[in-house]
Amino acid sequence: MITSWKNRTITILFLLVLISIVVNLTLVIAKAPSIRVDLTKNASNENIVRIAEPEGQGNQLGIQIGDRILEINGKPVNEFYNFLKYNSLEGAENVLILQNGSVTKFIAFAQQWSSDHSALELLHQLYIPGVSLIIFFAFSAFLYIKRRDDFAVIILILFFIAIGISYYGSAASTLRNPVGNSVIYVVLPNIPLIFMSFMNIYLKRFSSRLIGKGTLRFLYIIVGIMSLASMIYIWTDVFSVEAYRYISTTYVSLIMVSNLICTFTLLTKFLIHRKTKLKSLFTITLLAHLVAFMPFSIFNLLPGMLGVKELFPSAFSALFLFVLPIVYFYLSTSNQLFDIDFIITRFKYYTAISLLPALLLAALVSFVLISNDGSLWSDWIVTFVIVYIGMTLFLYVKEQIDQRFRPGLFKAMYSYQDSLDRFSRNIARVMKHSDLEGVLKQEINDLLPVNRITFLVVDQMEQSIFPMSDNHEEKVTEDFLLGMVDSLKLGELIDLPYGLGLIIGKQRARYHILWIGLKSNHTRYNSDEIRWLKTMANYSSIVFENLYLIEGLIEDLQSEVRKENTASPWVLRMLFCLSENERRKLAADLHDSALQDQLLWYRKLEAIKTDHLISDELGLELDDIKEGLLDVIHQIRETCNELRPPLLKEMGVVEAVESIIEHTQMRVNFEVQFRSHLFNEPLDEEQITAIYRIVQELLRNANKHAAAKLVQLDLELREGTLYFRYQDDGIGMETRHMMESFEHMGLSGIKERVASLEGDISFYSEHGKGLEVIILMPIISSYGRSERGLLRDSYLIS
Repeated sequence: MITSWKNRTITILFLLVLISIVVNLTLVIAKAPSIRVDLTKNASNENIVRIAEPEGQGNQLGIQIGDRILEINGKPVNEFYNFLKYNSLEGAENVLILQNGSVTKFIAFAQQWSSDHSALELLHQLYIPGVSLIIFFAFSAFLYIKRRDDFAVIILILFFIAIGISYYGSAASTLRNPVGNSVIYVVLPNIPLIFMSFMNIYLKRFSSRLIGKGTLRFLYIIVGIMSLASMIYIWTDVFSVEAYRYISTTYVSLIMVSNLICTFTLLTKFLIHRKTKLKSLFTITLLAHLVAFMPFSIFNLLPGMLGVKELFPSAFSALFLFVLPIVYFYLSTSNQLFDIDFIITRFKYYTAISLLPALLLAALVSFVLISNDGSLWSDWIVTFVIVYIGMTLFLYVKEQIDQRFRPGLFKAMYSYQDSLDRFSRNIARVMKHSDLEGVLKQEINDLLPVNRITFLVVDQMEQSIFPMSDNHEEKVTEDFLLGMVDSLKLGELIDLPYGLGLIIGKQRARYHILWIGLKSNHTRYNSDEIRWLKTMANYSSIVFENLYLIEGLIEDLQSEVRKENTASPWVLRMLFCLSENERRKLAADLHDSALQDQLLWYRKLEAIKTDHLISDELGLELDDIKEGLLDVIHQIRETCNELRPPLLKEMGVVEAVESIIEHTQMRVNFEVQFRSHLFNEPLDEEQITAIYRIVQELLRNANKHAAAKLVQLDLELREGTLYFRYQDDGIGMETRHMMESFEHMGLSGIKERVASLEGDISFYSEHGKGLEVIILMPIISSYGRSERGLLRDSYLIS
């Protein structure tokens, strides 16, 4: 409670201070337009105009760089306060200047805004900074309302407010107002440091950090010392104007160095994490920082350090700061990052195609429309930057407009996309080559006015094409295709003498080509139609290849079925995989339907016995029904466990065998002894399932037919081969008659299951001497690598 009251008090005090600063700055900015003229002394100790910015009163009233200032407000220049403190004319009512060494000119400055002032002045000094401040404050207020308990968000709010108040206070600082100067010289240098503090706190959730605490603390100390010196100079007269030059240089240098440190650390983090999950995060932050601060640093701060004219108006270069609230607001409130790699790819493309037009247009504007006053080069740079950025943004916006509005406004342009969507849905139901040809022919007829759609087969070995007739067009097309048969590629679109050819499939040495004749309206195929046909060819080639593979698989299956001997291992393996999948489905259906119904009726029966008075005789009958239901429930559960043994892969083969033995001995009259000789080799699920089913069937056979008293099971690993032995003391059987009897179908199934895993099985038995079964099975069989290049391919059956 005390902490909440303390936080609320701090917030209110902060808002009061902030509001008072904004009110003061607003009153100063709204009072009068800026003059924007700075002076310097030449070698003759004369006061010369060093800077006359275009958006200021001075430049618009005729003051030029190099003019000599004779008087300010009718008094000597050295008596004007802002000249002595800042070498500036801000606050002057009038000046007397000497131009070109001979012309004396008296200039009076406006002391309040009027209709005589240009919209550019109002835009630079009032409108743009004011709107910016409102936007930054709006972002800050929203974040505070939604995420006030997140300390990273609180630092981000300070970051936004610092940017907004610095931008808004720049106009008052230009007017040499002490509050405005204090904001610029104290708040602005701390912006990069606040940003690094925010990133450190934000990156804690990813177990990372942007910059070391010691380095950040040192930067805060340096900026604090510079800010203290600035405040002393702004609010007192302790230091001379020479100190102001050092303070200004230090101020600009600190901002540049802080931004370079930010950029360097972000770049370093990006390089470190470019192959980790944090790549997108550091890419976004690095680009946001570069886009926001680089224009102001290059076009405004750097010229200030070099003592030359700004290359770009600060009011416009500072607009790039709006990137920051958008990006970091998104990072703080969103759980997912946007695809920055996609945006960068688009950026590279758009900047590349915008470069040459921007260069030409900037040169044209600079040489034709801009007066040649010695600043042509800087004007060209400014024009180029504006045009280049404008073109790039226009292309971005155009893409978004195309995606949003073009499908509705120009539906004909999107009929091809609709056709592809429809075609992809239709081919999902295709089962034969003739079906594919029918769907393809129908789709082309619906969209294109063509006079021919013919399916051709080009035999590369026989150098023949069919079906073909003696028609002139067909003879010419046949000769053309045979001439280029060695260069045909699947999914390609080729130009034919009388139309187009789509290579939709290849079967051994035969190419399947769709010949599309000339258009009936006698027009050429346009780029959209060709692109659509190429896509159709690619789709068709994929479907054709799949159909060809499926037909080949069916032929192989049919040939295996026709064989008199045992089927090949891969066929048996596939059949057993299908069987296991069906067992799983059946077990799931039993568990979710029949078992749950039985449990429901069991609970209802219990409720009836509890809630109603029942006679003793009826109670006994209900108890019998209840016991019967319990038996059925138990039987269903046992059936489900047999159909789908739980956690086979997790248990391993030894525990799986022990599990089935434990369940079996609960309901049989013979003893089972199981020995596993240091068997620690991990088997895959298919092999474990096979051993489990084999043991299950052998124990079932021992219970039903063998009349055994003792069953012995051995499992061990012998030089990469699994050795399994079963022996009982039952009545035995004649093994030569095993395949002919329905009683031995279970043992035949065991034999086929072993064969599916390329193992060997032997049966040893005689009447009255029990049964012995020995199984040898390779741990890693040959079929996996030879057929798919993998150890197992049971993943094909799902």
